[in-house]
Amino acid sequence: MTGTLESTPGRRGRARWAIAFSALCVALVGVIAVSMAGAQQAKVLGKTRHTPAPNCPKNCEGIGSVTGFPLRANGKKQPMKVHANGRLVAWAIDLSKPKKSQRNFFGSLFKSEQYGKTPTARIAVIKHRKRTKSKYRLLRQSPVVKLSSYLGRKQVFTLDRPLKVRNGQIVALTVPTWASNFASGIGRRGNRWRASRSRRHCSPKSDSMQDVRAFARASRPQQKVGSTRGYGCDYTSARLLYWAYFVRG
Repeated sequence: MTGTLESTPGRRGRARWAIAFSALCVALVGVIAVSMAGAQQAKVLGKTRHTPAPNCPKNCEGIGSVTGFPLRANGKKQPMKVHANGRLVAWAIDLSKPKKSQRNFFGSLFKSEQYGKTPTARIAVIKHRKRTKSKYRLLRQSPVVKLSSYLGRKQVFTLDRPLKVRNGQIVALTVPTWASNFASGIGRRGNRWRASRSRRHCSPKSDSMQDVRAFARASRPQQKVGSTRGYGCDYTSARLLYWAYFVRG
């Protein structure tokens, strides 16, 4: 009798668990279907016919402590500018794999209190302020991602909370510390990008470590939502290797 009485709740419990599991499976299938539909509809901002490889470890260069976006990439004007209302559902970055000594150099140069020496990045939605040449307002941004595990490959990051964008806004890349998604020594006319730096600090005064460190300390990414920042430095013959996945609506 005791065994029979105890077995009844067990069967009911298993039945409830099976129903709950079935409901979960249905929900997951729905989420996957929505994700696949979004991916099929997504337009890749920043896509060009030819894409250079990031520099490191040979002739290694990286970027650090900056927010930036391309004015021209492979001859294409404003490739990260949005031309319709919608949302960003994912973003991608192509990272080289610097040597340990190179990673240590970038880390010590662009380290931050919050993220230390690790490479990090996020995307940002910015808007050009009318009647100004190079001032932009930060509207929204994605969470920061630590990039150490992705060095040496192109990685796509799906946004749990898609970012709303409107026609005319720009998808920029923010690097709180440093990142190795940088290609330099490429076509001067066809490649130009703009950075959130003062015109007085577009580059180090000299190649001395003292001046290089002073330049790094003076460089700051734009990360306060609602803030307006002057983007006073344009660089040619170089490209930031990142993309955003945009869905209309």
